[in-house]
Amino acid sequence: MSGPLEDLKVIELTSTVSGPFAGMMLADQGADVIKVEPPGIGDLARFMGGTRAGMGAMFSVINRNKRSVALDLKNKEDFKALKELIKHADVLIENYRPGVVKKLGIDYEKVKSINKRIIYVSISGYGQTGPYKNIRVYDPLVQATAGSASAQNSERPELFRTIVFDKVTGLTAAQAISSALFYREKHGKGQYLPISMLDSALYYIWPDVMWSRTFLGEGVVNAGELADYFPLFKVKDKSICIILVADPDFEKFCQLVGTDLYEDERFATMQQRVVNAEELVNKVNKILQDKDAEELRKELDKLGIPVAVVNSLDEIHEDPQVKEQESLVETEHPVAGKMRLPRPPFEFLNQNDFPKSHAPILGQHNREVLTELGINEKEITRMEAREKANKEMIEGMMLTDVANTIRD
Repeated sequence: MSGPLEDLKVIELTSTVSGPFAGMMLADQGADVIKVEPPGIGDLARFMGGTRAGMGAMFSVINRNKRSVALDLKNKEDFKALKELIKHADVLIENYRPGVVKKLGIDYEKVKSINKRIIYVSISGYGQTGPYKNIRVYDPLVQATAGSASAQNSERPELFRTIVFDKVTGLTAAQAISSALFYREKHGKGQYLPISMLDSALYYIWPDVMWSRTFLGEGVVNAGELADYFPLFKVKDKSICIILVADPDFEKFCQLVGTDLYEDERFATMQQRVVNAEELVNKVNKILQDKDAEELRKELDKLGIPVAVVNSLDEIHEDPQVKEQESLVETEHPVAGKMRLPRPPFEFLNQNDFPKSHAPILGQHNREVLTELGINEKEITRMEAREKANKEMIEGMMLTDVANTIRD
């Protein structure tokens, strides 16, 4: 599995989601991503979600196509190995809390003195400065601060049921890295890229969530909230998404289901339907309560009305479009067994085997990577012995015990 980033070397000093997601994007595009984890526990995401044979589902998805090296950055010899990695790297990604990398001696200035061409990415929750910089950040906190929770329901704010801004930040970081590499190709210079989840969240939600709060001052004609344009309706067996923004579409819909709601002034125009959205949804739900979702979808599709049936989480892989596109892949993890995961939404020339490799066990590639760096056999053997002892120690530990063991 080659790709446009073939021969690019990335050091991933990250955990949980935002940093690993950025690393996954680069690895899926052909980069050699070396995930550096603390000995014993490793990335806490290894224990998150459904697990089998000690491998967590989320970790297995976002750490594919990477190599794992276990290094104790407070150990002198391990730190020397990291410095050797840095010498040969193109990119370093870290998502420690602000200030931690300086204490460890791997802040940008120190790393630049080892490799001046490196692209150094610092992912943080709220940024490297400011009153919130040292808060322990989880995605829901950023949802609360950035306004997305209020956007779901202004009276009773709700969180997304997905860690959306962790992943958005990973995407943002991967794209910024690509641009920085392009700049380096032209000008020969590396650079420092601080990227916060908060900034990424605001950048992501602003165009639509804040479209009524973008223009400042007098004379602004507001258009309501975009989310109110797209209600879900209930039918006999499922829910269905029908886009009734255009007035002609609403009229055709009403004629199909046998109602004259399009003649009611409360629903005659798009603006009025948004204002009276709750009442409209209640009326349409009563009309559709005996309809079959798939039959209704086909009828609406014939009329050119945008429509989709809401899939349950257990139905997504059976959707005919998902199957036709081969959007999901079933594969065999060598440790965790059979699994299903999404194929990358891009495909480059000469890139046809996915995944290239599965998410690694902790320290799986110590010998391989350290040998490439010229680390002596004595040090490699020492690290292997340590990992064996650590593995025996943590076997049988509860997740809460593991979590309490994690330190910055």
